[in-house]
Amino acid sequence: MSKIKNMMVAFLAIFMLGSSFVTVSASADANSNYTKTMNKYNKTSSATYVMNMDTNQVYYQKNATSKRAVASTAKIMTLYLAIQKAQTTKNGWNQKVKISPSLARMSRHHSLGSYVLKANKKYTVRNLYKASLIASSNSATIALGQWVSGTNNKFIKKMNSQVKAWGIASQARFVSSSGLENSDLYPYYIRYGSHYDYNRVSAKALAVIASHLLKLYPAIVNDAKMYRYHQSGQTLKNANELLAGGLRYDAALHVDGLKTGYTPLAGNCLVSTSQLPNKNRVIIVSLHDRFNAYNQSRMYKMIYKTFPEFK
Repeated sequence: MSKIKNMMVAFLAIFMLGSSFVTVSASADANSNYTKTMNKYNKTSSATYVMNMDTNQVYYQKNATSKRAVASTAKIMTLYLAIQKAQTTKNGWNQKVKISPSLARMSRHHSLGSYVLKANKKYTVRNLYKASLIASSNSATIALGQWVSGTNNKFIKKMNSQVKAWGIASQARFVSSSGLENSDLYPYYIRYGSHYDYNRVSAKALAVIASHLLKLYPAIVNDAKMYRYHQSGQTLKNANELLAGGLRYDAALHVDGLKTGYTPLAGNCLVSTSQLPNKNRVIIVSLHDRFNAYNQSRMYKMIYKTFPEFK
């Protein structure tokens, strides 16, 4: 009887061990399929970082900590500091900023300008904020930085001090508040660093900055999700194709921001945000990916299908 009992215990142990192997194997297969699919969606990107803003869980990363040119996605750092001042200054959003002749000239440039500003005219901080966020106006962004710190150089130092305070200085170094490379800025007397220098920021650092920005001013998504917006007789045009009105819009994904960027050096860059109803917010950063909107839409679908916190 004891022998039979021992045989049954041994059989049960083998069965349980086999079951555990099946479970682990199935889990590994699921994880392998997820990673394989996400790698496929990121085949054309140079760097990617995907995170849950509320829990800091990382859903995917590729070359995430290497510093690269990031074009206008760098504006989220400027917007953070400008909003911080607007919120802590009496009547901050309605304070007025005078536009210099050089910034007015830049705003009319065929590839550097997206929102025309008039020399010596004063614009409210809120006006410049929306021009920067929605239309990615380089002149408006630089003007905001000058408003925050008094001069462009002092503001750049403030940008670098802030990323140091956040512990990401090894992955973010700024020389430009707008994201333009110095070779484009020098002719307008906006000079910090050498003539051929440019912002160097990692995909992970951009996600961290975006997270701080969204937590500082959650209402930013109400402006960032606007695909078109009329202001002062001009139309602000958003380049984020994941938004309502964009080529890659999908209502089920609930994308509501955040910032695009492009220069020949940086390629197409996109920091996007999405929040399903009553769920945590997800941030995706893709650098130098000509198909970033399409690939990010597929990543959101894969994440929401895979992880239980979104079901």
